Amino acid sequence: MKHYLIFAGTTEGRELIEFLIEKKDTKITACTATEYGKILLPSAPNLTVMSKRLNTEDMVTLMQDFPFDGVYDATHPYATLVSENILAASKKSKLPYFRIIRPEVTFEDDDTIVYVNSMEDAVSYFSKTTGNILCTTGSKELAAFCKLPDYETRVYARILSNPEMVSNSFQLGFQGKHLICMQGPFSEELNTALIHQFHISYLLTKSSGKLGGFLEKVNSARKTGITLVIIGRPTKESGYTLEEVKKMLFFQIS
Repeated sequence: MKHYLIFAGTTEGRELIEFLIEKKDTKITACTATEYGKILLPSAPNLTVMSKRLNTEDMVTLMQDFPFDGVYDATHPYATLVSENILAASKKSKLPYFRIIRPEVTFEDDDTIVYVNSMEDAVSYFSKTTGNILCTTGSKELAAFCKLPDYETRVYARILSNPEMVSNSFQLGFQGKHLICMQGPFSEELNTALIHQFHISYLLTKSSGKLGGFLEKVNSARKTGITLVIIGRPTKESGYTLEEVKKMLFFQIS
């Protein structure tokens, strides 16, 4: 029986798990950083889900406790430290490592699209502008917005409906209609509706790729004539697309 270790928390991770649980003589151990990530995954007799943050040592212990046939890193494109830890643990445990990459979609800078290198750079850019901001980069880096003197009335944060994330964002000052709690990815129509509803002038996003709803944000920004501010990816990754990994696994377990 094949046993695969999948670091999930993304659409690719969930789809890979859904692909594998249907295969005979296959076991999957999935790791998510949070309990919220766990509830988004399917349930199956051959699937075990661990929902807690693991450091490199924890990963090594897990990999050495079970005879895994492969480690599949389907974490977010911006979770570079986590991927580095998974790779290091895989090497130490002498297990084959496969990074599932999400192809990036890029555009040239123009009057409607602005690229920045980090959340801090984005806030610096916004400090020289006026107009409402729809932030779609999640809750982890919202504190950077507190440097803007009018962030509480200017920024609308769209985050996951995770109780801890909601509480932390609320304490930072993102409250009432300025805190939008939803599970994506989102359609172009919904993005456009939010832009109109809150009179948005700028949409902040990460370059999350097609599966992350990135193109829908681009299309909404273009349709409404607002400025799209994109935080570029921290590194250029090498690896395999989800479809390539599925093909490799198909031949292993057929």
